[in-house]
This record gives sequence, C-alpha cells and structure tokens, in this order.
Amino acid sequence: MKLIKRFESFISEEFVANQPAPTPTITPTTTPMPTRPGAPSTIPSEEDAPLASTAQDVIDRLSRVYSDSSEKEKEEIDNYFEEK
Repeated sequence: MKLIKRFESFISEEFVANQPAPTPTITPTTTPMPTRPGAPSTIPSEEDAPLASTAQDVIDRLSRVYSDSSEKEKEEIDNYFEEK
C-alpha cells in the first residue's frame, strides 16, 4: 500500500526541468606558429665577425691567452705546437 501511494505521488508531481549549467568560455592558449626563416643574406652577421679577423688579431689573442694561462696550460699549448 505504501508503495502505491509513493508511486501515485511520484506521478502527480510536475516535472520542472533544471536550468542548464553555464558553460565557461575557454580561450585558446596556443602560441602562434613560428615563421619560416628567410633566405640567407650575403651580409655577414655579428656571429661571423670573429672569422673576419686579421692574422695580427689572431696572434694577439693567442699571446693574451698564453700569458693568462697557468703553467700546466702553457705546457699543453707548447706541446700542441711542437707536435704540429
């Protein structure tokens, strides 16, 4: 009997649809696509500048490195040039 009363009360109720939940707006977090590099230029960059040194610049640099080196490093440099 109880079951029938519950069923009848269930049927007699009006169904009210719930409002849909608000959907959050999602913003994309992607980074823009990288651009392709252009054609290589004929102008040397700053990275290539050490390659454009004169022979005197190279000799000066080697003498500075040699004078600032420790005794062990000086022996290694001497041995390198003796072998060649």
